[in-house]
Amino acid sequence: MNCRLTVFLVSLIAVMLLAFSGLFSEQGVKVWIFDVGQGEGIFIDAPDTQILIDGGPDELVLERLSAVMPWWDRSIDIVVNTHPHADHVVGLIPVLERYRVDTMIDGGESYNTPEFAEYLRLASASRRVIAAGEVIELGDGASLTTLWPAAPYAGAVLDDPNDGSIVFLLEYGETSILLTGDAGSDEEAEWGVGDIDILKVGHHGSDTSTSQVFVDRTTPEIAIISVGEGNDYDHPSTFVIDRLLQAGAEVLRTDKYGNVRIRSWGQEPEVQTMQF
Repeated sequence: MNCRLTVFLVSLIAVMLLAFSGLFSEQGVKVWIFDVGQGEGIFIDAPDTQILIDGGPDELVLERLSAVMPWWDRSIDIVVNTHPHADHVVGLIPVLERYRVDTMIDGGESYNTPEFAEYLRLASASRRVIAAGEVIELGDGASLTTLWPAAPYAGAVLDDPNDGSIVFLLEYGETSILLTGDAGSDEEAEWGVGDIDILKVGHHGSDTSTSQVFVDRTTPEIAIISVGEGNDYDHPSTFVIDRLLQAGAEVLRTDKYGNVRIRSWGQEPEVQTMQF
């Protein structure tokens, strides 16, 4: 092949790769609330850190990740299991098998199921237990502050694992997003968080979470519910939806709108729903 032509083709490929990679590496922070059916999976793509929070009930999370990550990227900095229920942990197993994960995070709960045992086996080499007050720096001033649990559980078995859900507050300039896991109303009272932009509604919209007192205190502009269509639990509760609507929040449900993308450059966040 002609030397000049070879140089031209190599340069063209390099430019195309840089342009393509730019599609996935915009400045700012992107948060995806994935449509994973009756479960939950959240992906944070920040300047310095990629974080997956929960994996949903099956392997669908792999499709969701492949749609928002570059095809050559097979690593995730941090993977979080908020609590050991199957609709949050099962999808993490294929993620841990497919991707290189630097750090695994959970709250330290113990739970006797084969799925959670497999998660622990895969996560053991890089597992870290966290509690309220710990902060994960995301780059460019963005941060993820742990609000719950109050202290590490250190192998404790909870009557209701939902009560031990890891809860995060993501802050980036003027943007604030509260990620609540499946924590309930009693836990909400302990977080001390005030006005926020976006609420990831607790426990798939169950009436065990998102109390009137909590809604009045946080006054979210947008409330996102991760929930499966026609689920057996009657999630989300009509009481919770009415409570949010009356407070002036726009309610977005993954069973009706699909995946939800939040983008922020440190000002008011942009929110968009999309199917893929």
